[in-house]
Amino acid sequence: MVSDRDLQALVEFISDDPLVVSLYLNVDPTQTTKEAIRLNLRRLLKQAGDQASSKDIQAIERFFDLEPAEPARGLIIFSCQARGLWKVFQLAVPVSDRIVVARRPFLTPLQDALDEYAGYVVILVDKEGARLFHFSLGELQEAEGILGDALKKHRQGGRSAAKWQRKAEEMALQNLRDVAEVARRFCEEQKCQRLILAGNTENVALFRGMLPKALQERIVGEMALDMYAGEVEVRDKTLELIRKHLHDEEDMLVERMITAAAKGEAGAIGLADTLNALQQEQVHILLVSEGYEAAGARCTHCGYLAAELLPKCPYCSSPMRRNDHVVDAAVRRAIERGVSVRIVVGNAALARAGIGAILRY
Repeated sequence: MVSDRDLQALVEFISDDPLVVSLYLNVDPTQTTKEAIRLNLRRLLKQAGDQASSKDIQAIERFFDLEPAEPARGLIIFSCQARGLWKVFQLAVPVSDRIVVARRPFLTPLQDALDEYAGYVVILVDKEGARLFHFSLGELQEAEGILGDALKKHRQGGRSAAKWQRKAEEMALQNLRDVAEVARRFCEEQKCQRLILAGNTENVALFRGMLPKALQERIVGEMALDMYAGEVEVRDKTLELIRKHLHDEEDMLVERMITAAAKGEAGAIGLADTLNALQQEQVHILLVSEGYEAAGARCTHCGYLAAELLPKCPYCSSPMRRNDHVVDAAVRRAIERGVSVRIVVGNAALARAGIGAILRY
């Protein structure tokens, strides 16, 4: 797992000599083979060329030769052996193959995975109780067992059957209310950002109405699922729902950004305008098209980022220095300031612009 402490340490890390190697490798066994993974690794390490320290290249090769393989779909390595940096993250979600050698760790794809696949709670509910799951970076952990009293089917007829039916319905509603309270506490403990409800349509609708309004507003989707579904089925259906939700949400955010920018309101499109808005601390959500890269410049004194190399910084008049990864520098700046970052896949409008932002004002 990637902790807040891990991310903050990477954000703050910098090394001019030697440079930092950031490796992202797709190791998803459903998408590639061991032979293909090895070939991709060799290709990426060769691509790093003379920029990377031989110690870092050797450390990465040694990891693949000696470390036992763990079940994972995405592998991320940050290495700067001379400065004591060695971080390995094996994720349950895939990442795209990539290697970057720079003064700082290349964090954009990692931030993308954190934004998309962290902070979910899944609640599988029926009238007897519920199962609660925490879902982060593709890993599903069941945190609570089945709750509530088992509802007994009464087989007698006449008035007795009607009496017990009413009793069963009262028990079912009380079970759902109890689960709603447990869910509230669980979501608070897990710092739930997004909530997914599962079960049959009737039970989910009843349960949804019993949740506090704050949790209702975090619901991103519902799915039909049997109460006793296996964890693999729960995980796979959760991933499917999340991917659809993210795609729809990102399309909506891009459209909102473009509309706002066209009206001269709270939107910025393109590298120059987005970097300027970031400098002014106006950015609410930073949107980056997957794979978009650009060179720019960074002030040697105040850190101002620009889309082109200027003779001097417009803010403090210090010298500007070329930055070959100014998009990642922008993402890093956004992370430092608590700005939400979304790496958007498959949106043609954003792909044309490369980068943009929804502004606070």
